[in-house]
Amino acid sequence: MEHHARCYCGQISLVAEGDPVIQCFCHCTSCRQWSGQPVTACILWPEDRIRFAKGKELLRRFSITDHPEGGRFSCAVCGGAVCTFLPGSRLFDIFAGVLEAFDFQPTMHINYAERVISLPDGLPKYRDMTERSGGSGVLIPE
Repeated sequence: MEHHARCYCGQISLVAEGDPVIQCFCHCTSCRQWSGQPVTACILWPEDRIRFAKGKELLRRFSITDHPEGGRFSCAVCGGAVCTFLPGSRLFDIFAGVLEAFDFQPTMHINYAERVISLPDGLPKYRDMTERSGGSGVLIPE
């Protein structure tokens, strides 16, 4: 199964193959500031299941770290979000809003301690990240 994503103007498109490894809501300050939203809907795929179908040369990279690969990628034409590459885990994070006809089914909230909006939906809410993802694994009650 292939999932298609594109920037706002459509000059950049990518394909994610198979099922994502994580679907979640992220409340971190970094995601909020980059997206302009109070919470982001994140979907993560392994690097080897992502390919750019069109416009890779139009990717604009922004990173707050010195890592040569990681960062947030947007379109140089429209400025629209495309994806984030997390080099430590070799995962691509694609916001649910740029995927076409994707059935977003989150299983958790991450970085909930940084939230600016509460979402009482019954999903687990991690203070930062799960232990498997390098976080504390501490849950915050709704």
